[in-house]
This record gives sequence, C-alpha cells and structure tokens, in this order.
Amino acid sequence: MNREEAIKRLYEEDPEFREWKDKHDELDKDIAKLERHHPMTHDLELEIEKLKKEKLYYKDLMERKIQEFLKRGSG
Repeated sequence: MNREEAIKRLYEEDPEFREWKDKHDELDKDIAKLERHHPMTHDLELEIEKLKKEKLYYKDLMERKIQEFLKRGSG
C-alpha cells in the first residue's frame, strides 16, 4: 500500500484522523485567505504564524498515524 492509499483508508476508517485532516485543510484555506490580504499588518502576520503552527501540529499528528499504519500494513 502506498502513502496516498494509506491516507485515503485512514480518512475513511479513522474518525480521529479524519478530524485532524479536515482541521488541517481548513487551516490551510484560512491561511491562504489571510495571506492575500493587503496591506499586511503586524497583527495579521502574527495570526498567520499562529495558524501555521496549528496546521503543522495537525500535520505531525497525521504523519505519525500514517507511518504507524504503513508499518502495520507491511509488517
């Protein structure tokens, strides 16, 4: 099983993973929307950085679960 298949299966079968992925994707959209804002203010830059850190947190959670899933599948 490749990485994309693992992500698809986890999204379909694991409610926790689905919640993390949905939150990650939502943060990605929010960040993109804020980054288009001009002029960029200091407060806006701080908000974007905060959202990026939160997005990275969810990415790390998902990555850990993907790696565990792939190890189980090949083990």
